[in-house]
Amino acid sequence: MKTYRTRISVGLVAFIIVVLLVCCLPGILGDGGWRLLISVCVTCVPVFYLLYAIKYTIDGTTLRVTVLGIFNDEYDLTLLESVVPTRTILSAPASSLKRIRLDFTDGQTAVISPRNQEDFLAELRKINPKVKIDETLL
Repeated sequence: MKTYRTRISVGLVAFIIVVLLVCCLPGILGDGGWRLLISVCVTCVPVFYLLYAIKYTIDGTTLRVTVLGIFNDEYDLTLLESVVPTRTILSAPASSLKRIRLDFTDGQTAVISPRNQEDFLAELRKINPKVKIDETLL
């Protein structure tokens, strides 16, 4: 069993912090601003934990995508047809825009962003040598 964590985008984290600070700056600089600053920090902690709590586990020929240990999706890697890069902003268990889309012969797709993408792709190829991996990912 191999587990891969999600790639966390520094740009995404910086964007969230900047937006929160810009929106809250007038309140922070005013009277009682420390209360607002504390509530912004308390709000950010679960958001950043959610970004970090995404993991991808390969167990035999099954890919398990887990978010917060609660939400699980499973994919049969023997049915994996192709792997292509994507920068879609659609909702997916991936906290970076440097994502890969896994297409399966049964019509399923999964969009993920493993931190160590080269090792992840090598593991996929080991399980299913027929998989077509886009040249730009290699």
